[in-house]
Amino acid sequence: MMDMYKHFSGRFIQVIESLDMYDACSNHVVNIDEYAKQQYGLKSEIYTRHYHPERESLIKYIDHLNTTDDDIILFHFSAYSEYCAEKVIDAKGLKILHYHNITPHYFFEKNTALYEMCKKGREQLKCIVNKFNFVTGDSFYNIEEIIKLGVERKKTLKLPIIIDDRKLDRLRKVHEIERNLIFVGRICENKCQHKLIEFFYNYKKTIVLISFFLVGKYDVTASYFQKIITLIDELDLKSSVILTGAVSEAELDSLYKQSSCFISFSEHEGFGVPLLEASQYQVPVLALNKAAVSETLSNSPGIFTDTQDLEIKLSSALNDNDYRKSLIDYQNFVLGKNNYNSWKEYADEFFSMIIPRENQFSSISLVICTLNRGDYLERCLDYLSKSYNNNFEVIVVNGPSTDSTNNVINRWSKKIKVFNNPIKNLSISRNIGIRESSGDLVAFIDDDAIPFFDWFDNLLDYFNGTHNYVAGAGGPTYYAGTLNFQAKDIFVDHFGTGKIDPNDQIKKDPDYKRSLLGTNSIFRRDYLLEIGGFDEEYDYFLDETDVCFRLIKKGYLINHCENAYLRHEFAQSENRSNKYGYNWYSIVKNTVYFALTHSVNNNDIIVDELESIVKRERIDYIKTGLHKGELSKEQYEQYTYDIWRGFEAGIKAAKEAPKYLIDNTIKNKDFINFNTFSVQHKPIHIVIVTKEFPPFTKSGGIGTLYYHLASELLIAGHFVTVIIQSEIENVLERGRFKLIALAKNAVNHTYLDDSVLANSILGWSTQVAIEIDALNDVHPVSVVDACLWDSEVYAFSLISKKLGIPYVLRLVTPLLVANEKNTWNMNSIDVDYLSYFEREIVNSADAVVPISESIKETFIEKYSPSPDVIYHKINAGIAYWPFYEVTQGYDKLNNYPSLSDEAILNKKKFLFLGRLELRKGIDVFLNAIEVYIKNSKDKSNAVFIIAGASSIDIESILSERFKNNKNIIYLGEVNDFDREKIYALADVVVFPSRYESFGLVPLEAFVHGKPVIASRAGAIPEVVINNNCGLLFEDGNSQELAEKMVLLNNDDELVKRLGQGAKARVKELSSYNSANKTLELYQTLFEGNKL
Repeated sequence: MMDMYKHFSGRFIQVIESLDMYDACSNHVVNIDEYAKQQYGLKSEIYTRHYHPERESLIKYIDHLNTTDDDIILFHFSAYSEYCAEKVIDAKGLKILHYHNITPHYFFEKNTALYEMCKKGREQLKCIVNKFNFVTGDSFYNIEEIIKLGVERKKTLKLPIIIDDRKLDRLRKVHEIERNLIFVGRICENKCQHKLIEFFYNYKKTIVLISFFLVGKYDVTASYFQKIITLIDELDLKSSVILTGAVSEAELDSLYKQSSCFISFSEHEGFGVPLLEASQYQVPVLALNKAAVSETLSNSPGIFTDTQDLEIKLSSALNDNDYRKSLIDYQNFVLGKNNYNSWKEYADEFFSMIIPRENQFSSISLVICTLNRGDYLERCLDYLSKSYNNNFEVIVVNGPSTDSTNNVINRWSKKIKVFNNPIKNLSISRNIGIRESSGDLVAFIDDDAIPFFDWFDNLLDYFNGTHNYVAGAGGPTYYAGTLNFQAKDIFVDHFGTGKIDPNDQIKKDPDYKRSLLGTNSIFRRDYLLEIGGFDEEYDYFLDETDVCFRLIKKGYLINHCENAYLRHEFAQSENRSNKYGYNWYSIVKNTVYFALTHSVNNNDIIVDELESIVKRERIDYIKTGLHKGELSKEQYEQYTYDIWRGFEAGIKAAKEAPKYLIDNTIKNKDFINFNTFSVQHKPIHIVIVTKEFPPFTKSGGIGTLYYHLASELLIAGHFVTVIIQSEIENVLERGRFKLIALAKNAVNHTYLDDSVLANSILGWSTQVAIEIDALNDVHPVSVVDACLWDSEVYAFSLISKKLGIPYVLRLVTPLLVANEKNTWNMNSIDVDYLSYFEREIVNSADAVVPISESIKETFIEKYSPSPDVIYHKINAGIAYWPFYEVTQGYDKLNNYPSLSDEAILNKKKFLFLGRLELRKGIDVFLNAIEVYIKNSKDKSNAVFIIAGASSIDIESILSERFKNNKNIIYLGEVNDFDREKIYALADVVVFPSRYESFGLVPLEAFVHGKPVIASRAGAIPEVVINNNCGLLFEDGNSQELAEKMVLLNNDDELVKRLGQGAKARVKELSSYNSANKTLELYQTLFEGNKL
């Protein structure tokens, strides 16, 4: 029992305005706290503003209340809250109001303190009750009052006060008792002490009674207290009616033991703890049948309806042993239903309602709605097959697609559920997915998304570890290609305006509610069905936000799962073609519909405000595009027309009934596991050391290799820290990714007198070693990964064994080869030092990873490393899909109008992309172009595109050699966005490099399905398989290169076949495969096997 809720990650927090020693509400708080800890093992805390000194060890001050979304707050409300209510309402988490009842103010004299306090309290209750997700009460009587305020009955529960029956006194017989009466309660109007006194006076005339103890606080200035004093004086009862005032527990214990009967004329009790408290002392309880009294006493025979009834029952209780015993027996039965042990039934029901059972959620239905993005769907399903969890099914809702989507679906048909939607409406597709789902949870991602491999595990863990009122959750979403977040968290106001990663002020603003990105959202299936799924009026945009708002309105919460990471491509679609080319009609229609549906203001006011918002956020935006020349006048006018057409359509739609999922169409479905295996995942912390890491630094081969590797390691569920060199120090953290930028030349120590270059390398590697050592103290490092170039881990290699951190070294082009191939003619002293550093870090590495066989053989030949070095080849890899940026235009080459010239559209386009230097073979390409032109019958049937930074005067060379040939286009250095578009435009990529340790250009070409004509040099033949994904020619042979270009220019079928081979080859050399082999290698190091 103690660990029943060990899986619950939050805290159970009780808040009360004042925690006293002797009042029932305070005792209830303390008892619940003890019960939650001892019986359920919950992390339980009490927060208050005022407290009795003896309670200090139990409490925390309310100003220190700092909750999370997963905490549960039980707020005890029994009077006007001047401070704590606001703190609780502003807090995060599941908020539960526990209502102890407030006496209606009309019981008290107008304008008195009690009148005002109770009036304010009950008015406050009306204002705050709907700000709570759930309400409990001491009694059904209290619950009914809450329901009358508009709370759904199913969102309420009786949670009575715990009575400690360990105080039970022995049963005394009639002749053993003292004839004293007792009542316990504050002296005030609703307790009706004046009726007790009058009854005592009259009854005492016929039956011997000694004293009447009226126990409870009083205000000597109150008119009702003065009335009581006057009444006692008038009836000459000063010696027999005892007003005790507030008493201690010991004093109360003594008074109960002196009493023969407890009598109550109270006209308003929300529970009435003294009724049961007296029963503990085996004192007969006689109480007027008002408010919650009969419920508290379970319709005890001691309940009376009038004075005559009371007289009969009191006489029997004082004179008839059998009656007295039977009444006390019944009271003991009632106590048994309210004692510490029996409270378990209420507590179990309460906690089972708010905390899920362990592993209550065990399955997920993943819904992917797709439309004409077959390539992305293929990639999505491919990566889903690598997920660590096997308790999920995939439901693909297609439609209406006209591209290759059906072919993709057919290939995966045995693993997925497939349904078609003939209408272009995302909400209809999502409702189809809900209807056909079988999982406990229903998740939605876009077809261009990649959930991290531990995404399903983390979501199941989250829903099993939080409270039961979380209806939906989402996680941080990486914007593909940048390692930036598209969004971690999102809040939206009633006009559909979103705030990405808002501050606490926005989160506390009642105008904003949490929403989820549609591509990274998961919901409880039962709650989705409860609200009718998606409103099918939302064909696109704000569809998931509407679902979130309706769930919140129902009292549920939308939370943030901080480790539910996902990568989103934000790919081109029919609703999103470029920076300005959105489906403005649907966006504005749904914005207007959403605002009119969810705002509480007058519709005319809302429409006026919406018009201003649309002008400001939509019209002004496309007007900017017109002014910048990025939109034509015709495009601007069309978009404007679509916007206002959507505006009117939204107003019209808001007058119609919502289009929800109909419950009676839902049937139990068979669950189809997408994966048949599961993986026990243990995340590790990988530190990558590289001066290059785009997009944070300049781009280069090593940087590109590590960017793709780091991205895959993150997707695989690991922590990745990258240490780069920068002009200024900086630390950037994005989820499990951390970038540490160390300032260049921060270490100026002179290690060697005869080599500035060697000192630079030693200084930088020292910085790196110090940083890894410090980082290891904060977040233990599992492994360090670095490349040979610049010996960046030389200093670390000297301490790695002491730190117990293995390091992996990747063999790339070594200095001796680079110096030779680039004819740098370096100083021999520098060459000796630098080649020594390279040899040493190879010899001491825990694993040496050549990125090709060629580079391994070259290194061994040039460096003669230790024969003990064992090599583990892992090819460099990149993602096998292209990356386009919506803000740059998916396929628009606006920076290069010559590439859009109609004169070149139907010509074969041969692309050279890379640095324009001898090592990259630019001279070979130019010579081959000359040969091609000279030998070609049609000299204008091909276009030669040259892109890249130049170390030679290329424009003069082109002008001199080709005399303004319009079929030769030089673009200069291109940015990463245009680079992708140029690859996509080309038909064939030419790669005549004289040496490569691997060669990323062919891989980048393969991503776009482009065949590559490449030289037989270095590791290139390991990448470009001749006649499979490209054609090879002898290094430096321009004649042969020209012949290959002629061949491809004349043979479209060959180009197509090689392009298909290119697509297949890049999957073989993908960053996923590279990362997977890398993780396997790391694992052998952890197991102590050096390779």
